Amino acid sequence: MPRICLLALIGLPGAGKSSLCDWLLSQQSAHRGRYIVHLCYDDLLDTRLAYRDQRALVFRILEQLISAIHGAGEWPAEVPRTTSPDSSNADCIILCDDNFYYRSMRYKLHQLCRSEGCTYGQIYVASSLTSCLQNNSLRTGNTRVPDHVIRQMHDRLELPSAAAWEGDTLTVCDVHSEAMRLPVVGFLNTLLEKTTGETQPQVAVESQPHTQSGAHRLDLLLRARIKTIIEGLAEPSERQEASGRLNGRRKQILTHFRAEDDGMQTDLNCYVNLLN
Repeated sequence: MPRICLLALIGLPGAGKSSLCDWLLSQQSAHRGRYIVHLCYDDLLDTRLAYRDQRALVFRILEQLISAIHGAGEWPAEVPRTTSPDSSNADCIILCDDNFYYRSMRYKLHQLCRSEGCTYGQIYVASSLTSCLQNNSLRTGNTRVPDHVIRQMHDRLELPSAAAWEGDTLTVCDVHSEAMRLPVVGFLNTLLEKTTGETQPQVAVESQPHTQSGAHRLDLLLRARIKTIIEGLAEPSERQEASGRLNGRRKQILTHFRAEDDGMQTDLNCYVNLLN
């Protein structure tokens, strides 16, 4: 059975993740007989669906893709094949091209690897906010992301941690630099040489979900409380003032939470009440 590696691409819009994927696809001969599949989330998301449903749809396509590579199902029509059918027994690297700015998003991918017998790795494209905004400004049409969205993602981005499950992480600062690209190929080759048995003990992995998703859940709760408060204000000027003040307070609370979080269950409402 072919070995499969799921590789999460982490970074802001405009960081160069898709450019890195395009370059890797052009380097098939350097991957020692393994082949690359580019799973671009932006191409698969259905904006007619709710956000959670969009993510669930992409996840199902990814599960179907893994089954197809293992020879247990049909190749999903939404994913272009980069190789001929006779290479179906070759090992495969699936480039999961998304922002993955919350650790909980990446952890879900890691969990899928554990359940499907795949290896997991991630590349963090650490381009500066200024560079991302500049690259994004060169995009046209629907491919251009509003600047305020990129700034919000920058504020919320949870960097790769020292957690065992994020141990196979490569940080790349400039995807267009030849000196930075060469280590990427070596990193991918190393990932597929690992076996699923080399993953960390279950107890170490299972201790992570609260830490990974706690800040995410708290952020959602804070935003919901802010929305309720603002909707209770009658004057537009009051709403604008309250929005700026409360969102500033939200960021402070999140920073405080991350500094104190020890991975244990925490009553998030205690932090939400700090908005009052």
